[in-house]
Amino acid sequence: MPHTLSASQLEELKALLLSHRSELLVQIAQKRENLAPPTADEGGIVQRNVAREVEQALTDIEAADLQRIDYALKTMEDGSYGQCGECGCQIPFERLKIEPQTQHCVACKSRWEQQHHKAH
Repeated sequence: MPHTLSASQLEELKALLLSHRSELLVQIAQKRENLAPPTADEGGIVQRNVAREVEQALTDIEAADLQRIDYALKTMEDGSYGQCGECGCQIPFERLKIEPQTQHCVACKSRWEQQHHKAH
């Protein structure tokens, strides 16, 4: 499917992806510092363990987001960026501006969310 994004649109989306990628790397690094184990003489070890579990979960989510950003940047290089991974349609620029690392059009994403929600 031919690319419907202009060069300037691609540059704008690439800048968004790179900016978000830099922010994520900083957040992940900060959270990893906070994940250091407590010393034996500290009080409230249970509270800190729960806080560390929450921070680890958030770091995992951010790491997954980072993978999506890296994938989007890779697809920009090979010319397949902006195509829905499910149906192959071109994802509109407006959607990509909101979520430049998305790999699905709104229809496919909505269908996946409905199926996923029913499973739980």
